[in-house]
Amino acid sequence: MSDTGESLVTALGEFTLIDRIVERLDAAAAHDLLVPTGDDAAAWRTHDGVAVATIDALVEGTHWRTDTMAWGDVGWRAVTANVSDLAAMGAEPQYLLIATTLGPDLTIDDLDGLIDGIAESCRFHGVRVAGGDVVRGPVTALSIAAYGKIEGGTADAPLLRRSRARAGDFVAVSGTPGASGAGLALIEAGRAAEVGIEMLLLAHRRPVARVALGRAAAASGLRCGMDISDGLLQDLGHIAEASEVGIEIAAASLPLPAAAVDALGVQAALDLALGGGEDFELILVGPRDALVRLDTPEVPVTLIGRVIADHPGEVIVWGPDGEAYEPPRRGWDQTRDSGERRS
Repeated sequence: MSDTGESLVTALGEFTLIDRIVERLDAAAAHDLLVPTGDDAAAWRTHDGVAVATIDALVEGTHWRTDTMAWGDVGWRAVTANVSDLAAMGAEPQYLLIATTLGPDLTIDDLDGLIDGIAESCRFHGVRVAGGDVVRGPVTALSIAAYGKIEGGTADAPLLRRSRARAGDFVAVSGTPGASGAGLALIEAGRAAEVGIEMLLLAHRRPVARVALGRAAAASGLRCGMDISDGLLQDLGHIAEASEVGIEIAAASLPLPAAAVDALGVQAALDLALGGGEDFELILVGPRDALVRLDTPEVPVTLIGRVIADHPGEVIVWGPDGEAYEPPRRGWDQTRDSGERRS
């Protein structure tokens, strides 16, 4: 097997590949960062606070398909994905740089739709495009770098990080994980016109980054969190590994989207909540009282589990019967999966 191209990334997997790259870049990496490579975003101190930055690439056929969403939806989601990484650190988004590769089949109407979606999402999330680049290529792709800030220059910057979970902490999640995956499942099943599933379609096509919640969480003293981009269990696993702790959650505590339960059944909704991707809800970890205070009618925050010292690096789901439950999949790996993030 060749060590180049698709066979390489498929063989290694996304996260093993990232670890390999980071290790080989060590000599060239910045070692004065507040947050090292491997979190939702990088962070470094400035004269009046902390700068936070992230970058993400989205490729047609891997991260979206034009038979499941319009070009305006693609633009909206591309912005949301990057802003969500800043929200997951507790930062206030400011600017985007966007490099766009235009595929051979893209029409001017498609391009206008894409740009309009980007603009709409920027206005909604309070972020601005500062510049970018446009080139042609074999498929349409976007690479977006997002920049934000956290004001104040304390010794312990108010950042949410994956490595700050501690035994005894509680685990909470915002919103209703699995809504995006349910929306995609219904679209693929030809059921997008059904009544009562509009919320699920919007969750997939026009997700919202939880910026205000991330800022409130960091300001309240919480120090651990991340967003749900690849799947709840997979992303909880990143926290467990980075913090060297175990995490246990109760399936019965998960806030399943009612529309998904009605349309797909309880079991399917549960599996999507555990392993579906691109919900862009926040996982928050810390003292129970601090998490409960973040719960609002507008953005519910639900306690779903605990952090423990046992089985470090692992996440266990306990079913209603008291037995460990393993869903069909725990998340999405962009080097192995294709077509669109899905459970």
